[in-house]
Formats: sequence, structure tokens, C-alpha cells
Amino acid sequence: MKKDLSEKDPELESAHAKETLYVKANQKITYPFDLDSERAISFKSMEPYLDIFNEYGVLVFRNFFDGDPLYDSFYTDLVSLASIIIEKHDLSIDTSAPLNKILTQISKTHRKEIGFIYDLGTRPLKLTSGVKLKSHNAIIKMLNAVMGEDAILAHPYLGETLHIFPPGDENFKYNLPMHQDYPYILQSPEQVTAYINLGCYQDNSKNGGIRIWPGSHKEGISPSTVLPNSLRITSNTEHFIEQYQSIDINFDQGDFAIFDSLLQHEGIQNHTDCTRVVQLVRYSNLRNETSTHNHWQSSEGISKGLQFAQAHKDLNIDSDA
Repeated sequence: MKKDLSEKDPELESAHAKETLYVKANQKITYPFDLDSERAISFKSMEPYLDIFNEYGVLVFRNFFDGDPLYDSFYTDLVSLASIIIEKHDLSIDTSAPLNKILTQISKTHRKEIGFIYDLGTRPLKLTSGVKLKSHNAIIKMLNAVMGEDAILAHPYLGETLHIFPPGDENFKYNLPMHQDYPYILQSPEQVTAYINLGCYQDNSKNGGIRIWPGSHKEGISPSTVLPNSLRITSNTEHFIEQYQSIDINFDQGDFAIFDSLLQHEGIQNHTDCTRVVQLVRYSNLRNETSTHNHWQSSEGISKGLQFAQAHKDLNIDSDA
């Protein structure tokens, strides 16, 4: 039976957790993992939220980076890089507009240039301002609470991506169907994905985001299959669809989220006319037994580095099966 997430669990509520209302099927539903009560610059403790994270595998902090100097520095660097492209090509684009709108305008005539900005935030994150942001004291506090104070934190080889999701049907093919992050990335199944949102939207309910199956992470590493297009998807999707309620989460500028890398999720198509921009950073605990057994190795892409089929032979399902 699907769990009704609209029912409040008194054990998971706290005085500091302000639940955000969502509209789903014309009904207002509250989710205890969606919060607007914390800011990065004043974040003190993960204690009020740890049970919620363990239960659902996700926490969403709205407006988390409001007024945060590390976030603002990273954001400013990205806008500055976009401004250099605009100047180089003598483009008439308002650089005071939100970053995602600037990138949308550039991509109309010089899409290849957007790829170079993507590279600076991807495998690894190369901007010094971004490196400082991913080591934000508030984020480290969260990770230590989730993984333990004695956790040895590391970033997997494929752990950092500056996702730039353009609108349009032709771009939706790059969104992944239901999957877990860990089989793609490896290094440690005890892993958290940080979701740092950089776009500003008039209507964020249509800008894509992700669909999650809260609580699904508690089932552990799921069997997965590599499709002919090299995408790795969860093999037993029907099980999770039947047993868990899916929830769509959309984001706006300054929002922050953390996900368990074993949480089942998938991308949602961007139906706006503007690019969605988000910096992803993964953090692994190298004290994990599976991580240690595999010598802390990561996947380095298709056929490079440690592969899921090597690390978890019993969970790798042939696509023809």
C-alpha cells in the first residue's frame, strides 16, 4: 500500500520545521521535508531535521542561500562568465537579468558557449567560488549529522555537475528516467547529493525539477539496467510506483536540497521558455563497508573506472532480460 505522505507524523515534526503547502490533484498537501525556516548564514544544527531526512531521504530548504556571501560569489562568477561571452560576440542581452534568462538568450545564437560554462562546474567543479560553496559550513554540518562526525567525506569522480536544462521537447531526452544516483557514480552507497539552485523563475511549477519517491532509499541499492542509449535505470520501477507515492519538486533561486543517493527519482521536463540551472555536488562517506571493499573507487563514465556491473554483479540486470 502506498504511504500517504499527507498524514503528518508527530515523531517527525519539530518546532523549527515549517511545512510548505503544495497543490497536487487540486488538493493542498503538506510535506514535512519541504522547509522554509532556515538560512545557510545562520544554520546551527541538523538535529530538528535528521529524523525527517532518514524517513524520506530528502530535505528541501527554500530560500536557503538568501544573503549568503559564498552563494552570491559563485552566482556572480557565473554571471561574469556569461557577460564575457556577451561582450565577445557583441550580443544585446541584459546582464542584470537572472542568470538562467541570460543563458537562455545566449543559447539562442551561441549554444556552444553555454557548454564551456557547463564544463567549469562539471567533473570537477573548477571555479574557486564554487569550491568554497560546496564546502559551506552549513552543508558540512548536515553531512556530519547524516553520516556521522567520524565520516571521511569525499567527492566521487562524477560527483559534480552544473546542470543546464534548456526548455523544449528536444532537450527532454537528456533527463533520466527513474534511477538512483549511486549506480551511476559509485564510490560509496552512503552518499548525499546536494542540489544548489541558481535560476530565478516567474512560475517555478513548470520549470522541470525532479520527481521523487520519498522513503524508497530505505530499500537499499536496487537492481538496475543499462539501456541501449547507455542510460542506467532502475529495473523494478513497477515496484516503486506501486509501493510509494511520487512527488514532484520544483525549485527557485537560492533553494537548496539534499537527497540520499539511493532515493528513486527522475527528471521532469522543463515546460517554461527559460533554462533551468542547478549545481549538483555529491558527497560520499569512505568509511562505508562497501566503499572500503571497492577501494573507494568511483565510476569514471561508460567503461571507465569502477562499473556497477563489477561492484554489484547480482544487481546488474541485462537489458534483454
